[in-house]
Amino acid sequence: MFMREEAAVKAKDLVMEYPLRGAARYPSPVRRRPRVRALDGVDLRLDFGEALALLGTNGAGKTTLIKLAANLLLPTSGELEVCGFDCRRRGKEIRRRVGLATADERSFYWRLSPRRNLAFFAALHGMEIGEARQRIWELEGRLGMSGYMDAPFSDLSSGMRQRVGLARALLHRPRVLLLDEPTRSLSPEAVLAVDELIAAQKKEGCAVLLATQSVGEACRLGDRLCVMHGGRVLYCGGLEGLREEARRSGVAGDLPDEELFASYLEAMGR
Repeated sequence: MFMREEAAVKAKDLVMEYPLRGAARYPSPVRRRPRVRALDGVDLRLDFGEALALLGTNGAGKTTLIKLAANLLLPTSGELEVCGFDCRRRGKEIRRRVGLATADERSFYWRLSPRRNLAFFAALHGMEIGEARQRIWELEGRLGMSGYMDAPFSDLSSGMRQRVGLARALLHRPRVLLLDEPTRSLSPEAVLAVDELIAAQKKEGCAVLLATQSVGEACRLGDRLCVMHGGRVLYCGGLEGLREEARRSGVAGDLPDEELFASYLEAMGR
């Protein structure tokens, strides 16, 4: 069914630059506006049925990479394919196949209930009314949302809103699921439900690309870790491989996970 798709996400020498904030206040006809490089030559591959955790601190480039994969941004240079489609020429095909959920969700209609919000977004995906109702009911149970599905979205807590955002990302059964800090505001029970849902998506052949600042979450949800710093990929592989990489950088390999990560980034930034 998906024979043409070589990889879920494939990036080569990916570069993303933004104009420096405030630079537009002092335009010059001869000087080029200062720019900041959010991604600096990123190479990455994610296969279907796999979860890749982008691990890094604020400003590492994780969210930028997620937005590029969602086709919300176009790269400055380099190559990016999602589900076998080029990001510059086949953006519509990419957007049909990806689902995006962020921790800071602002695109819902606050006066509507989660149920009516999800029905609206299902219609935008071209889903039939009966199919949409069935899918919303299914996600309502899997994410434990039945207690507030008919309350105004404005009355929901941040954790509840985050679950509704994840449900919206899954509505159309995406081939690639993009998650930016998926459990940041969730209770332990909700975190468990999200973990189980991600595992189920992988079994169905969905690829998962998630961004996090937590080594524990990256190891729990990801089959591989992709350590990012300053817009570059420093390491991609398992936790034990990261320990070996840290030892080669002069960091003690027997440190606790979070301390190991922080020490490795410090060593690489010298």
